[in-house]
Amino acid sequence: MGVRAAGLAAGPMSGYDAAGIDKEFLDGAHTVLAVVNIGKPGENAWRDRLPRLGYDEVVTTV
Repeated sequence: MGVRAAGLAAGPMSGYDAAGIDKEFLDGAHTVLAVVNIGKPGENAWRDRLPRLGYDEVVTTV
């Protein structure tokens, strides 16, 4: 929230090499839990939300 309040955008990243980040940037007493990109969004950076499945398409009641 602080990043966004500062006028920046933030987004979680997946598929990163946690062991590599630990080795390169951390001291052994800590471990990476998440990677978040932070920066100023470019022009036209926002897109419409992708279509989602409907409730009845996902949930089966027994």
